[in-house]
Amino acid sequence: MKKSQKGFTIIEVALVLAIGALIFLVVFLATPALQRSQRNDARKRDTASVATAVATYISNNPNKQMGLGYAYQDGKPLDKRHDQTGFAKYLDTLSTNINDVIVARPVPADTPYSYDPSDTKTYGNTVRTDRIWVARGGKCLGTDKLTYGPSNRSFAVYATLETASGVQIYCQDVQ
Repeated sequence: MKKSQKGFTIIEVALVLAIGALIFLVVFLATPALQRSQRNDARKRDTASVATAVATYISNNPNKQMGLGYAYQDGKPLDKRHDQTGFAKYLDTLSTNINDVIVARPVPADTPYSYDPSDTKTYGNTVRTDRIWVARGGKCLGTDKLTYGPSNRSFAVYATLETASGVQIYCQDVQ
């Protein structure tokens, strides 16, 4: 009488476990990058939305200078009593990634300055990725640098994006 053995060898089981671990590792490493990319895409859309709101404010108030301070705080536009900028009513609800929109005071025109997201002394905690800044008198140099010009009627809207190695500015001029 001949006996037949059924089942898997230890090598076959180890091979299947190794392949499963490799798949799990790839998914585990790719998920944070995908989530970071989705958050950054939402921040870029929010930056464009704020730039549109600033442009609408400027066209509706040609002789009025936009105030400084918060226009959007704790995830929603401020009401008329608390709006320090005058343009909060033009802001739509932004993504859950953004808590604040702040109109920043410009640096004097004769001061050369390029925005550095790691510089937290001059502009407060600008490395926070949950804020969008509106720089009155600002101008974008590409999408990743900001400078200030002589005009208080020019605006640059910028946010801080996440990267694998830290943060990077994303800047958009108001047209």
